[in-house]
Amino acid sequence: MKARHDVVVVGAGQAGLATSYFLTRSGIDHLVVERGEIANAWIADRWDTFCLVTPNWTITLPGATYEGPDPDGFMLRDEFVACMRNWAASFGAPVETGVDVARISGEPGDFRLETSRGPIAARVVVVATATYQRPRAMPLRERISPRLRQLQASEYRNPGALPDGAVLVIGSGQTGCQLAEELKEAGRDVYLSVGRAGRLPRRYRGRDCIYWQREMGWLDRTPDFLERPELRFRGDPHVTGKNGGHTISLHKFREDGIRLLGHLSGADEDVLHFADDLAANLRFADDYASDFYQSVDDHIARSGVEAPDPSAAELAGGPADQASTISSPRTLDLNRQGVASVIWATGFTYDFSWIEFPVLDEMGYPLTDRGVTSSAGLYFMGLNWMTRRKSGIIYGVAEDARHVSAHIASHLRHAETLPPAGAVGC
Repeated sequence: MKARHDVVVVGAGQAGLATSYFLTRSGIDHLVVERGEIANAWIADRWDTFCLVTPNWTITLPGATYEGPDPDGFMLRDEFVACMRNWAASFGAPVETGVDVARISGEPGDFRLETSRGPIAARVVVVATATYQRPRAMPLRERISPRLRQLQASEYRNPGALPDGAVLVIGSGQTGCQLAEELKEAGRDVYLSVGRAGRLPRRYRGRDCIYWQREMGWLDRTPDFLERPELRFRGDPHVTGKNGGHTISLHKFREDGIRLLGHLSGADEDVLHFADDLAANLRFADDYASDFYQSVDDHIARSGVEAPDPSAAELAGGPADQASTISSPRTLDLNRQGVASVIWATGFTYDFSWIEFPVLDEMGYPLTDRGVTSSAGLYFMGLNWMTRRKSGIIYGVAEDARHVSAHIASHLRHAETLPPAGAVGC
């Protein structure tokens, strides 16, 4: 590994590799450093049966668009990892694995990266570690009995790896709901602490919910659409691609025997306390789905596109009686109910404090103009809402990477003539 490069890209996920793809086409000397392996987060932070929640047709990585027989299906974790690694190999991505970057310092145009394998100097640095790097803190964890197995959702792999007994899942976003469903299907007694998260129908009026979001322009919304900057970090609505994709419904969970609770508010060894907000949180999920239905209906009416009327299956997920009130226990005795494991599905947070340049806002989040910062030569890729709503997902990285890489080429005064590009199908 050379000690100096024109460009160093930090992170070998889809954002970092997409940037490397365009830099390679431009003939720009660069190195991609990754603390784990290529596509590391997809392996290290996901469970064994994980699959994408966006359809295969959204895999539009530069030089690696989906070309398989099931565009409306959902790729399994290991399939997507193989796709990523084959893609990196197809254009000879210069990736060095096992390199952890602890600090970026120096001066614009003369950056110094302190890494686990020694210092690296670069004229340009692209931080492609995505928005989230570490699980959120669990402030009540230390107040729960040490006899229980407690783990972050990113540490969960499969039901068989947990101790025998019931499982409490804390958090009802995409991950929490998917884990609760898997554990129930495995025969576990499951408790789910429900927070404020929306519900999306997997399909509506004959098409996937992501298709409608694309057609309505939602994926191309720019950051100025948001009422408040912190909404960039709002949890995604629960939805799943498992077994071809289906709607996740908290009401269906109740019917299937998953015991729903409000959000966790306190802990005293084996006794946990929950807020009296389950009904309100369920209504929020229902209203979110209803708003989506209405938005799609309005779009169809406006645009004149042909679409079938919604089927009963597409509308499934709401309560049988919209006016019903749902109550839940305010306390849970873990010992009495046989709970042996607690899974914290409370999401991830970001930490860019290791970047010693004035490019962060008051929340510690990068300030960029389409990935370009005020410190010349320092760029970001893969951030939530960096350019558009789709910036932080697989579907949006190619567009952002093309822009950032072109800016880098200009910055380095390289010719922008691109050689013919090959492609590899996933």
